[in-house]
Amino acid sequence: MELRHKPSALAVGSLTVISGDHPQTVAALVKQAGLSSDIRAVSGLDLATMDAAHFATTTADATVFGRITPQQKEQLVDVLHKQGHYVAMIGDGVNDVLSLKKADLGIAMQSGSQATRSVADIVLLNDSFASLPSALREGQRIRNGMRDILKLYLARVFYFVVLLSGASVVGGFPFEPKQASILVLLTVGIPTFLLAAWARPGAREKDTRRSLWHFVLPAASTLGLVGLLLYFSEYVLADSLVLLQSRSSVAAVKMALDAQTTLTIFALFCGIALLFFVEPPARFWVGGNELRGDKRISYLALAMCILSVLLISLSPLRSLFALTLLDRLDYLVIAVYVVIWVFLVRWVWRGHILERFLALE
Repeated sequence: MELRHKPSALAVGSLTVISGDHPQTVAALVKQAGLSSDIRAVSGLDLATMDAAHFATTTADATVFGRITPQQKEQLVDVLHKQGHYVAMIGDGVNDVLSLKKADLGIAMQSGSQATRSVADIVLLNDSFASLPSALREGQRIRNGMRDILKLYLARVFYFVVLLSGASVVGGFPFEPKQASILVLLTVGIPTFLLAAWARPGAREKDTRRSLWHFVLPAASTLGLVGLLLYFSEYVLADSLVLLQSRSSVAAVKMALDAQTTLTIFALFCGIALLFFVEPPARFWVGGNELRGDKRISYLALAMCILSVLLISLSPLRSLFALTLLDRLDYLVIAVYVVIWVFLVRWVWRGHILERFLALE
């Protein structure tokens, strides 16, 4: 028996029964089990006479395959793979070994042969299928949690690459190690731990890698460009004014620290806003991901905002993380830049701007 998952479908997948018995006998048993009311049974003898195109069409349309050889089972799994299915194969005999090895997920019965159990990824104790639904849901939950974590980590990595590349032009380093550590803690460390704990099962995306880069590249590139604009305005323009007014090296050092603090705070709040895009709790945040409606993300973002405000407000914490106290106008400018970035990246996602620019669509 084989389970295939259609990436474009919202359902878990469709069921195909592959057996060495007569196809009509297998079809009758399938109907008695209530697995399907619309059954098309095909014999392995008929499959042997088909060309590749007809074989592929039959594989997609048929529900029951009877009189199937081990080689034909393996061929069926290969064709389903080529059609974009994620295939789980259940078997118990030696004749199932080839197809179990080919399948994305091989499932063997405990009462099956030793060879079958050896090549399988999962062995069903007591030959019970009862654990499969919960195992499937847990696997989906883990996969979805890892996907969200990867999006946050990769967005941060590529953002740093863009920022460091641009900042090297003016010779200044945009972050101190202490400042980078607080960014990692509040925008990646704590959030990813909770995202993994809160992950929920769901259907597999049609193209996971494409979905990943659809999120990461616009987020990192826009965040890097807006961050560079803010940093240059603080570090280059403001520093030039200070040097013109007073040629003090102390003033220049302070201006560099202020620029680093400005960029750190900007990246901090943008990283918190990115949480809403990873798991959109409302339609406004839909862009990089589909609507999830999990309100816990809002509470997480609020908690990170409170910690950030405390970090900025309390002098001991500012000193600990190498931050300086900015003017009120500077904080207002940072807030404006954060809002600009939120609307900019939302527009880039919804309009598929980067994909069009890179000719990916």
